[in-house]
Amino acid sequence: MSQSRSLRGIDWTTIIMCLMLITFGIMNIYSVEPEKGEKQLLFFGLSIVLVLVLISLSSITSNFFEVYSPILYLGALGLLVAVLIFGKEINGAKAWFNFGFVSFQPAEVAKLGTGLLLANFISSPSIEINARKTIVTAFCIIGMPVGLILLQPDLGSVLVFSAFIVALYREGFSAWFIFIPVIGGALFLLSISYPAYYILTGLGFLTSLICLFTVAFTYNRTWLKNTMGVQIGLVFFFILIMAMQTFFPEWGAITDETAKQYASPDILSFNVYFYSVIGLIISLLSAFSVSYFILKDNSDSPYKMFSSEFGSNQTYEIAIISTVIFIIVSGISLSSSKIYTELPKHQQERIMVLFEGEKKFRDTSGYNLLYSKTAIGSGDFLGKGYMQGTVKMGKFVPEQSTDYIFCTVGEEWGFLGSTILVLFYGLFILRIYYLAESQRSQFSRFFGYSVATIFLIHYFINIAMVMGLFPTVGIPLPFFSYGGSSLWAFITLVTIFLILNYKDKQSLI
Repeated sequence: MSQSRSLRGIDWTTIIMCLMLITFGIMNIYSVEPEKGEKQLLFFGLSIVLVLVLISLSSITSNFFEVYSPILYLGALGLLVAVLIFGKEINGAKAWFNFGFVSFQPAEVAKLGTGLLLANFISSPSIEINARKTIVTAFCIIGMPVGLILLQPDLGSVLVFSAFIVALYREGFSAWFIFIPVIGGALFLLSISYPAYYILTGLGFLTSLICLFTVAFTYNRTWLKNTMGVQIGLVFFFILIMAMQTFFPEWGAITDETAKQYASPDILSFNVYFYSVIGLIISLLSAFSVSYFILKDNSDSPYKMFSSEFGSNQTYEIAIISTVIFIIVSGISLSSSKIYTELPKHQQERIMVLFEGEKKFRDTSGYNLLYSKTAIGSGDFLGKGYMQGTVKMGKFVPEQSTDYIFCTVGEEWGFLGSTILVLFYGLFILRIYYLAESQRSQFSRFFGYSVATIFLIHYFINIAMVMGLFPTVGIPLPFFSYGGSSLWAFITLVTIFLILNYKDKQSLI
């Protein structure tokens, strides 16, 4: 192969963008702690060796990463088990192996192993993407490392595993799977801040209104039958809420009378019954109207519930699914308070900072956020200049070289520099999505989407966390936060995808 031909398929744009981000990241780490900046530069030098090793391994066989993905995945699971036994506890999580000069986090290997194995599984010729067996197997592959990471516990790493759901959606999974972690997380946060029965009643009431408007403004019979199925599920849901409020009123109530969201038992009970009854009536009347007046002459009408078509009726299948979903939602909401009370105190406070502000916890979990905002705000439009940050010099922000590195950017480079970084980082992620979409190989495309979404979740959550828009979790900003294992993990993800992209482009020559 000629030299010019062998260079085709190397995506220099992504490589240059990656190197620019790493360079700027090392500069900011050096500004916070020069010693760590020098170490990060050393870690980057060692990562070049890692890149050469990955390139050499990929030359062994054309599908090296596919063939050895199960071994890497099983090895990652073994490391996750081992860290629970032999790992070092840092910030309340037993998630690290400490080797003196560098610490190593097995969750980083688990992301890589899970992404490669899922790509291997989904790209298998015999796979039917929407078959129940495929869905269950895919979520089991994700669920095993997630379960082990929850035992550490490391909630930040768990959030990143939702990246694979986006990649699965690209390959044909239902969009509903994307909303599952979002809805689950929102329910958890809301149910520890407000009475769970309020949340459940409000969710049911809002759903009943949406169904009512759907019936009023659509003539599509499929939509009408599906909507009626949801309404039947709502009937059981409202009855369940009222029954739980009657027999287990303490389950969904806030018992702390000093809390802002506290509601007395009488007021809570009245509101739950009142809105549940209204929602129940709306669902019953609307479902009856659809069945009797709109679908009466249709062979699939639920009105003909004793007809021969009943067994295959789409409405009743949706009703069963809706009922199961509402029961799961109830379980998540009602168990949230119990889960919250079992969390370490600092993690409880980190969550409550989002709702009650950092000033209330300024001496504990709100301290980082308070001074992080101060540092970012003090940068004004153009910043104070490189290595001139006064908040940074005073070392007011703990973990400023790791999870809170972005506040250094805000203080020293100002609004303009922060905006340029955010936009440039966004373009880097979009570039990976673009390359992923252009892959002919399903394996490469799936892994590319996984890599891009992993970066997106880290990027979004870290910056939102530093600005007080998301609870504080241990999640680094890729290429910026200090740490050898983190830097190597992200470089490995990008390198493997660029190798796959290179081979995909070479196959076109």
